[in-house]
Amino acid sequence: MPDHEAIWRSGQAETPSLRPDHLRISVWNLCKGAGGLMFEHDYRLLCYCSDIVIAQEALLSRHAMGMFSANGFESVHAASYKRRDGLRDGVMTVARAPSCEDPQRVICKYPEPIFKTPKAALIKKYPLTGMNESLMVINIHATLVRRKAAAIEEMEHLLERLPSHSGPMILAGDFNTFTPGYLRAIEGVLKQIGLSYVPIPNDPRPTTQALDQLFCRGLDVSNIRVDTSFRNSDHFPILAELKVSTN
Repeated sequence: MPDHEAIWRSGQAETPSLRPDHLRISVWNLCKGAGGLMFEHDYRLLCYCSDIVIAQEALLSRHAMGMFSANGFESVHAASYKRRDGLRDGVMTVARAPSCEDPQRVICKYPEPIFKTPKAALIKKYPLTGMNESLMVINIHATLVRRKAAAIEEMEHLLERLPSHSGPMILAGDFNTFTPGYLRAIEGVLKQIGLSYVPIPNDPRPTTQALDQLFCRGLDVSNIRVDTSFRNSDHFPILAELKVSTN
């Protein structure tokens, strides 16, 4: 799918910019909305308590296109591929403020090992109230790779394609990180541009299920947790509160 057909935008953001002193971020793999009506309830609840929702496995149907356009939010979906039934699967970033530059899509270096479908990252920038710098948000659903070398190559592939940005940055999503060694490997790559891994205290997920992670640059994290009350996906969302660093 060519880039100009892959990005879909909908909804009207409620505010022209985001507060740099209080940013509420959610990261959630939606499991293609398989939770049905209760999934819709969870999705709207997550939007209600977030300024930015960073979602993976967002499957677009006619119904989903309306549901994902929550009131007061701009929704941007980047398809990684189009299924045989015509539905587009990919990543989606939803925010209370509009993008200040055109969104960009990066296709991951390696396809899925079994089905050979591609994975993608979505790059957006948001204005920050009272600041000249914007916030870059990178939403990724990384390929399921078992070799650390391939994981490193995939992160290097992404970094090489990022637009220039000197302000604060968030990289979050489903990294498919099954082992601590895998996570340390990509952490080393991301440090090259100042991104730091954000550990989750008392993370309730088993190591082999801690696939979703958050990396930040130029931001202070005041609170981060995994919310196990959201049960209409095969992933629990990460909820974090951040502010732009003043140092």
